[in-house]
Amino acid sequence: MRRACLIVNPTSGTVGDDPVNVEQLPSIVSALQSGGITTDVVLTESGTSPKTLAQRALTQAYDLVIAAGGDGTVSEVAKGLLHTSMPLGILPIGTYNNIAHSLNLPLEIMDACQVVIHGQIVSIDVGVANNQHYFFEAAGVGLDAVLFPLGEEIKGGRWQRLWQVVTLTLNYQPKRIRMRFDRSIAEARYVADLTTHPTKRRLWQRLAAKRYELQRLALLVVIANGPYYGSGFTVAPDAALNDGLLTISVFRNFSKWELLRHFWSINLGQHHYNPKIETYRVAEVRLSARAKLPVHVDGQPIGELPVTMKAVKQALRVIVPTHPSTIASLTLN
Repeated sequence: MRRACLIVNPTSGTVGDDPVNVEQLPSIVSALQSGGITTDVVLTESGTSPKTLAQRALTQAYDLVIAAGGDGTVSEVAKGLLHTSMPLGILPIGTYNNIAHSLNLPLEIMDACQVVIHGQIVSIDVGVANNQHYFFEAAGVGLDAVLFPLGEEIKGGRWQRLWQVVTLTLNYQPKRIRMRFDRSIAEARYVADLTTHPTKRRLWQRLAAKRYELQRLALLVVIANGPYYGSGFTVAPDAALNDGLLTISVFRNFSKWELLRHFWSINLGQHHYNPKIETYRVAEVRLSARAKLPVHVDGQPIGELPVTMKAVKQALRVIVPTHPSTIASLTLN
């Protein structure tokens, strides 16, 4: 028998105070027990942060830590396990479950239990801002950093904030943002039309081969660790969790309505290449601006520019399904 610390957020994925997830606990514990995993259940309501609970588990005789909750709970538990050998199992019972989605985990709770029991342990990357603020989904600068706190309120049921979101979006003006990469712009640039037009690509490479810095007038810049963020947006469909790189999406020349339509379409799973989005892949980027621009990581405000974002390679061990698509895209450990 393996022994696990099961950290549960009893209110994940619910609106109000109804502890729906607590009612699932007996079935979860029973399923894990049947698969050879005994569990000690710890609820996040205890007044101690999930990160601290995970760190505490490291000092005890556990074989794995399991996080049962949404992206907020999973990411906080994961922060307590970074740079350790302790594997993390995930039971996605949140609203959007972006981290689970990025790892190809099933969203049905009993299927997710089977992954914890029978899955493979892999190592994945995480992002970090200013060597201090870790993120697993994405960070953002500009409009989305302004809107994210309101989005969390709306997710919690405060629908009256929708009008404020529309008003802020329509009144927000693009800002000039400076980005300095850890490699030349030519090496960092990833654009669909450049990959299919060799002549255009060669010209771009000659012009940008020695430049490491560029400025763009943009509504927002998203720095993604994985494919999904926010309310399930496929913001970086080709982002990989094990390549040691962050995917930077620069939203240029969008009208406000075009931006709203773009995010509405990707929220519906209709993600298409858009020539108004410039994409770069780097291990590190420093962003700055003359304007006071807010920054968020995984929806949490961390201040204003300037900020340095880095990819931390293979910083976390997680349990994922054993099917080929998962194994091919992640690093077995």
